[in-house]
Amino acid sequence: MSNISIHNIAQDGHLYHEDKQKIIYLTPSEPLKYDTNKWFYKEMPALEQWFKDMTSQYELHQKQDSNHLAFTFPENERLSQEWINAIKDRGFQLGILEFYIIEGTELAQLTSRKDIDIKEVDESNIEDYLNIYYSFALPYGKPFAIESVNNARQTILQKKDSKKRLVAYVDNEPVGTVDVIITDETIEIDSFGVIEQFQRQGIGSTIQAYIGNLANERPVILVADGEDTAKDMYTKQGYMYQSFVYHIVKEEVN
Repeated sequence: MSNISIHNIAQDGHLYHEDKQKIIYLTPSEPLKYDTNKWFYKEMPALEQWFKDMTSQYELHQKQDSNHLAFTFPENERLSQEWINAIKDRGFQLGILEFYIIEGTELAQLTSRKDIDIKEVDESNIEDYLNIYYSFALPYGKPFAIESVNNARQTILQKKDSKKRLVAYVDNEPVGTVDVIITDETIEIDSFGVIEQFQRQGIGSTIQAYIGNLANERPVILVADGEDTAKDMYTKQGYMYQSFVYHIVKEEVN
């Protein structure tokens, strides 16, 4: 697993521009999604350059009705107090994403409930998946949730999906979903969640054990919000912390 890093995490969206300093993602089909409309810095910019980049990003986002600014900083790059002050003074929210990894064979050993049925998403159960997907997206705003569901539905029905999307059922009731991104090197867990009233009942562990069996000898990777309690669950389940990135978002810039 030594050659696996946060750069193995799949990145959605359209790659608009790349140079030695940064990567620009710009995705007109989903303008409200922060992660597909952002700048990722390969190298830490000077503050003065970041001020200029804010203006450039604002102009690009205006053209496609993206009403936010978003930047991700280099892996394991700590922000100085000067940077933190500048970020907060300009109305950005500061967050941290943490990269975790576990061997698939180890994940497969998690306790599984036999009464949970895990199915791949297709035309027959797409609405089960999308209803849960919508509920998880709704806290970020109804327009974003609608945009996300519409894009997911189109991707699934047109069979252009790069992900294996799964739904977990208890007594034929959909209770959780996860997206799995499969490569030759890794299995990535994304958009993983269990409906609140069904949490802490072994459903999440069952889903992950299923993914561990899918991974077999490959490592399983994911990115977790550094301020979310979910990362504590991953640590207890045997995931190993590897690295972090800071990311910042400014909403409602108009």
